[in-house]
Amino acid sequence: MINHKYGSFESNQIHSTKEKLRKKIYFLLLIADPSTAENYNVDVTAAFKNVQHVLDGYNSLVGYPREVVTVASLLEKALINYQENFDFQLYRKLILDAGREVMNIKEVNDADS
Repeated sequence: MINHKYGSFESNQIHSTKEKLRKKIYFLLLIADPSTAENYNVDVTAAFKNVQHVLDGYNSLVGYPREVVTVASLLEKALINYQENFDFQLYRKLILDAGREVMNIKEVNDADS
């Protein structure tokens, strides 16, 4: 269970939310991959902003877990890479690392563990 500013969430709710967030992050890989991007008609920058807003809302709601900083940093670097000097291999690594880091976000409050 994790406490939030309006009450609490069960661990399965947090786990499910993390899985959905991870899927949104991995979608960023598909829409920018030169071999799959043409299958999607998606504004990559807008998709990033959507994921960043979801992450920011989650972060605020559940009390700013430190793991979110790493996820946000990896996403920001991936967005910069995409916008400035796109290197798909670096972009791919950053996105995969961000998705993996989402699963490190705790599903219980530190006081509860």
